[in-house]
Amino acid sequence: MRIVVTGGSGQLARAIRETWTGHEVICPPEAELDLARQEAIQRVLQELKPEVVVNAGAFTQVDRCETEEALATLINGTAVSWLAETCDGLGAKLVQISTDYVFDGQGTRPYLEADPVAPRCAYGRTKLLGEQAALRSRNHLVARTAWLYDAWGKNFFLTMVNAARQGRELRVVDDQRGTPTSCRALARQLQLAIEEDWQGLVHASCRGETTWYGFAEEIFRLTGINARLSPCATADYPLPAPRPAYSVLDGAHRKELGSDCMGEWIDGLAEVVAHYSKLAQ
Repeated sequence: MRIVVTGGSGQLARAIRETWTGHEVICPPEAELDLARQEAIQRVLQELKPEVVVNAGAFTQVDRCETEEALATLINGTAVSWLAETCDGLGAKLVQISTDYVFDGQGTRPYLEADPVAPRCAYGRTKLLGEQAALRSRNHLVARTAWLYDAWGKNFFLTMVNAARQGRELRVVDDQRGTPTSCRALARQLQLAIEEDWQGLVHASCRGETTWYGFAEEIFRLTGINARLSPCATADYPLPAPRPAYSVLDGAHRKELGSDCMGEWIDGLAEVVAHYSKLAQ
């Protein structure tokens, strides 16, 4: 299949390039496939004529979204409607990457796809608009994920490792629960989902759960870094956008759709640490 991936410089796009086999994967530069411009979306996709478009591009700076919600709405919401319209015209499948932030984060058990959405911040509201636009397209898959990271890009894993190597004291929140999900784990699941022609809405994060502090502890245990790490509460680290207190996603629906290859989060972390160690040599 010919597959176009938006957000070509992002960490998920890189994981797709590195893990997908048997397909022609095209990641146009973001200056060319500019999600802020309808004309650019239409021109690039009509030229490339993909069978599948994976929208991995987004305005993901959660706190900036609070003050730049109009721009976030354009990139995370309106652009998806343009992608959907163009995909419909080409007969292509649209795969939209969404987020745990569409929920209010006040739950006490893993969220199901059918649970009510109630985003509490601009990022969540704008990503929900993108979900809704994608779900209106004729051939679509919306994959919600959470806590993405890998051995490249900008993410919690690299922030922790780099800060600890600089000898900085790290205080990490221990009252927000979720599931760390490596980009390569998500990429492998998306490849299977496309090959098996999954339709609709699915949760695609790794299995298990922890806190950000627990995640950091495992990062340092597996890397062998002696970090100055201590837990704190969300209230001790105020940010412009509220973070979900609980954002574990239930993955049972994946087995109903087809092949579920999302493993335990700690196994995914071990794979990323091994890759990071090779890069650091």
